[in-house]
Amino acid sequence: MNRRQFVINLSVVLGCSVVSIESMVVAATSELDNRTYKAKFTEKQLECIKLIGDIIIPHTDTPSASQAEAHLYVDYYVHHFMTPDERMKFVGQFDNLLNANPSFLDLSANQQVKSIEILDRDMYQGSEQSTFYRKLKQLIVIGYYTSKIGATQALNFDPIPGPYQELKLSEVGGVWF
Repeated sequence: MNRRQFVINLSVVLGCSVVSIESMVVAATSELDNRTYKAKFTEKQLECIKLIGDIIIPHTDTPSASQAEAHLYVDYYVHHFMTPDERMKFVGQFDNLLNANPSFLDLSANQQVKSIEILDRDMYQGSEQSTFYRKLKQLIVIGYYTSKIGATQALNFDPIPGPYQELKLSEVGGVWF
């Protein structure tokens, strides 16, 4: 195979992978927006993700992570995009958090915030728990900012920024002003 053929084949492969990833994200967000998605995590697991999400992105002048349903994005991502091994490891670490003594859900609101602050501080320590929390936080943040609420209210997305103002050719003196 010559270099030209290699580059052509590489561009085909990369082009296909980019398109397929983009189509999966579009499918995920459209399924979540249409309310047809049935969560696969248990109610207890979803409640824990909601609580962690609301600590990471609380309700202020913009909606919280749970109001944007970032927990459903996490559920969808874990069950549709992770390999079985990644999913098993993620859910195992998640269950460790839920089944700790005391459970994260049994802590007071202040203790929950302190626990998340500790996880935030230790996020890059390299332990399994810190790796799990880093991935969970990434998924919550991505789920929030790619949701309609996150994009329109938190990011203030404007599809057509600024007003359209017509310029008369006689006023600007040429094609380029």
